[in-house]
Amino acid sequence: MGSLLESSTTEVLYTAAGLNEKVFVQDDNVLPTTIRLQPPPFDDKLGLARIDVNPPGSVDIVAELLQKNHEKWHMYFRDVAGHNHIPHAILSTFAMGGGPQELHRAYDDGESIQRPMPPVSPQAVREMSDPVKFRERMHILDQYPNFLAFFEQEIAAKGGDWQAVILEHCFKRTPLSDLMMAQLFEGLYHPFIHLGFGVEFGLSGLVAEGLAQTASHDPMYIDAFFQKAEKLAETGSVPRQRLMDLYRQTRASDTIRTAPRMPDGPWKVRDGVLGRAMDEIVTVAAQFQVEPTEEDVERATAEMISCAAWSCAASHKPGKERKIDFFLMHAVTSSIFITVLARQPWIPIADKARLVEWKARLDLVWYAASAAPELNDEFIVDYEPTLSRGMDWRQLYHALNRHHDDGHVAKFVRAIKNGQEVAAPFEQSHASSLPIKGDLWLKVAQLCYDSTVMYVEGEKKWVWGAGFEPMWARVRDEVKG
Repeated sequence: MGSLLESSTTEVLYTAAGLNEKVFVQDDNVLPTTIRLQPPPFDDKLGLARIDVNPPGSVDIVAELLQKNHEKWHMYFRDVAGHNHIPHAILSTFAMGGGPQELHRAYDDGESIQRPMPPVSPQAVREMSDPVKFRERMHILDQYPNFLAFFEQEIAAKGGDWQAVILEHCFKRTPLSDLMMAQLFEGLYHPFIHLGFGVEFGLSGLVAEGLAQTASHDPMYIDAFFQKAEKLAETGSVPRQRLMDLYRQTRASDTIRTAPRMPDGPWKVRDGVLGRAMDEIVTVAAQFQVEPTEEDVERATAEMISCAAWSCAASHKPGKERKIDFFLMHAVTSSIFITVLARQPWIPIADKARLVEWKARLDLVWYAASAAPELNDEFIVDYEPTLSRGMDWRQLYHALNRHHDDGHVAKFVRAIKNGQEVAAPFEQSHASSLPIKGDLWLKVAQLCYDSTVMYVEGEKKWVWGAGFEPMWARVRDEVKG
């Protein structure tokens, strides 16, 4: 997968909360990770959906900025839904051919909202070697620095073999590793996204960060949903269905569609879909099933990405400006990392199939959490690009690399380009399972760019729940003509 990162164990760098000064503490029980790309020459195709190579100096800038973020900033800039996207923005820009100036822009756009990394507790890190103590500290955001130090230790103890650490902690098929695998998808897929970047670029430091985020993230208890759906599917009592039909089943169920409510706030998955319609959504989701073969994993991955893109581009309120649902958008931005993990030879095929199943099943949950908006193909087919009119993929990448954003738009567009590439081999043989195919991929990417790049302050860049009527109130009316 291209260049690897080297790990080194030197002095531990702590950043005291609320202070700018750096305190160096020597402790053999807490090991840091230095994020460092190998010097050129390197693989100029590093990163999926790449079109162009990077200008000279880009690799060193990536290493510098990732290390700065690794040492200085917390994973959570606030206690609810506050994820550090700086590495995502940097690496998306890098994969899209950005140079030093664009890479610095990607870092700077996300820095102002971050909060400092708190101190590490060496005792807590030592105790995490005990699975019972590890489990007790899970689901607590403040434990992130301790989990980060723990996973840095784990990687160093295995001679830098971060693949072995992922296998042990996420794919061992024990109760704890199953919980960790479920936790990958908590927080609107963010631990999975972060870990995915680490795997894609061979970044041991980002792997440690992603695993630490996985362990520390507060839960919506999606692990219970995953286990129930998996057990139901294993009984053979539910038929295997196309994913797009399961989106339609989700919308057709009054129980599921009305389960999330506006007063649920950020807990529409926990208190809404899973709290009020667990059995119903499990019955729907269990019908998405993947055979543990390379061919079916590839086919199902294409289906999952196509349906995620469809849910974003086909949900719209007539009379309003085009907007993409903020929550459904993450089903797309995370999808590229299913491709990343599915291509890792060290992950067993049964676990790859399981990853695709869990990801697609959770996509249905998040679709339900947005009140299962109607999906109308005409909103995609009839879309006429505005600012991106006439752009091809290369031009769109170049425009995005200059665009001030927290990384969401770039992640979305690159994931859509990856979807186009992944789905291409199946567009003839499995056309009926792919609602987005052919020229529609670029059109979906253009829609995302057009609807976000020129949004007006005070209005909404995204719509935060496309199936809820009140969420469209701060979206401007469509101007025709």
